[in-house]
Amino acid sequence: MKRTLMAAALVALTASGAQAEKFTLQSAFGALPVLNPAAERFVGNISTLTGGEVEFDYLLAGELSPPFEIFDNVSAGAIDAAWSYAAYASGKEPAAALFGSVPFGGDPLSYVSWLHHGGGLELWQELYEPYNLVPMACGVILSEAGGWYTKPIESPEDLQGLNIRIGGLGGAILAKLGANAMSLPAGEISTSLETGRLDATELSFPLVDKLLGFDKVAKHYYFPGWHQPAGFIEFYMNKDKWDGLTDAQRTAIEVSCADANLYAMGVAAGAQSPILEEFRANGVEIKRFPDSVMDALRAAADEVYAEKSAENEMFRKVIDSYRAFAANYNEYQNLSDLN
Repeated sequence: MKRTLMAAALVALTASGAQAEKFTLQSAFGALPVLNPAAERFVGNISTLTGGEVEFDYLLAGELSPPFEIFDNVSAGAIDAAWSYAAYASGKEPAAALFGSVPFGGDPLSYVSWLHHGGGLELWQELYEPYNLVPMACGVILSEAGGWYTKPIESPEDLQGLNIRIGGLGGAILAKLGANAMSLPAGEISTSLETGRLDATELSFPLVDKLLGFDKVAKHYYFPGWHQPAGFIEFYMNKDKWDGLTDAQRTAIEVSCADANLYAMGVAAGAQSPILEEFRANGVEIKRFPDSVMDALRAAADEVYAEKSAENEMFRKVIDSYRAFAANYNEYQNLSDLN
């Protein structure tokens, strides 16, 4: 009898193991603060919630696919899932940039609220559907810094002819003011600033920027991060692979992304001030952009939004949805503002 029970248990365990699936999860980032721990937490949570039935093989940038090729590889099914940034797909779909950040948009709470309660997620899913991808936010990012500059910016004219590493809508906005916006991998930025190939760059908030050593080669650190007052890290999965999961497994992924949203915001929120003090000790001037520069950037942003809305119907739908939600959100926030 005991042997029969043991044999039955062994069969059950073997059957359970046969059902376990391992998927490739390609990151567009290296081992950066906040982003990498959030991804590792996400992978661990899914394993726990599914009892090991769903496991992700988490790969850092370049370990399987270059960052800008991940979208196509997951679309084709060569890679199962991605941990990335939606603006990287804006060359294919201009509206994708709006799911990475909304320049001159709202705070992180308004952004994630729009996504889940204002129709944003449904538009994102519609946008990615032709590419056989299922997207969701999997890490809400605090406002970034405005960027590192090798010379002071005192007026809009100082942006003319400036070579700056910035992508997506931020680059299009700066180009309106005469800057030369370009995309570069994070690993090439410091050297490009040191050699003069770049005059400025943006990347993230202080905790991440410190890792790249920007304070050693640029001494003017500007705020606010008008180009990304809030951001999303995205998880997306090949739809065929997603459809092959059970409802419980898909829910485990969605819940793990919701946890990653809270984790990324919380871990970054209190970690910036000590880094700013280190920058100041290293001779960095930390300051806000002059009002004239912010006004010019805001006007340029309005132009970019109007042009892209006229050119692309999906872009118009997404930005109109975001603005409608923001108007309602801001009314109550303004009434509640203690200042």
